[in-house]
Amino acid sequence: MYLQHTLTASLKSTAIALVTWCALTPMLALAAASEPSPLQLWYDKPAAKWEEALPVGNGRLGAMVFGGTAEERLQLNESTLWGGLPHDYANPEAGQHLAELRRLIFAGKIREAEEIGGQMLGRPPFQRPYQPLGDLRLRFPGHEKVQQYVRGLDLDQAIATTTYRLGGVEFKREVFVSVPDQAIVIRLSSSKPGQIAVEVGLDTPHPGIQAQLMGKDTLRLAG
Repeated sequence: MYLQHTLTASLKSTAIALVTWCALTPMLALAAASEPSPLQLWYDKPAAKWEEALPVGNGRLGAMVFGGTAEERLQLNESTLWGGLPHDYANPEAGQHLAELRRLIFAGKIREAEEIGGQMLGRPPFQRPYQPLGDLRLRFPGHEKVQQYVRGLDLDQAIATTTYRLGGVEFKREVFVSVPDQAIVIRLSSSKPGQIAVEVGLDTPHPGIQAQLMGKDTLRLAG
């Protein structure tokens, strides 16, 4: 289910710990501000698929940032959302193979050692996959055609940034994940006042999960 909420100030969701705020901040010339540093991945167009999006996270919360202009997409992940149920993967018979595994390794018989090692894996041998939590979508009407577009990931600061120019206004979008606050944070800024208008939507691929509007400033996934 997709639920949309329009705002011009701020939105926060206690359910999935997302914080978004808009601001008018002094911005340097876009070209100078967008120059890549030695510790930065940067691109001149939005991500067209998941593998091209930029990852941010804190070990528990994560997001893939696509960097679209008319629509920004953050594919969300949370560490406890995975297929299956809690399970004990311990293999009580693993220990009895350890001595033989060591002998084969020291003897240089790696292929035979791999076969023994396969008998020492957990039960089942592979964990269930993590599942996507959902997609946070920020829609910016009229931002389909922009100039001087750059998106990047600062590997030192762990901040994903998208910048571009539209109608003489410089727009900047920053995304990071806080460890102390356990929140995904999005900061929207522009070089001129009154230029930020955004529609915020939340959806998920999981059946039976509903997106809900709570009050005036919170979107929640529940189910």
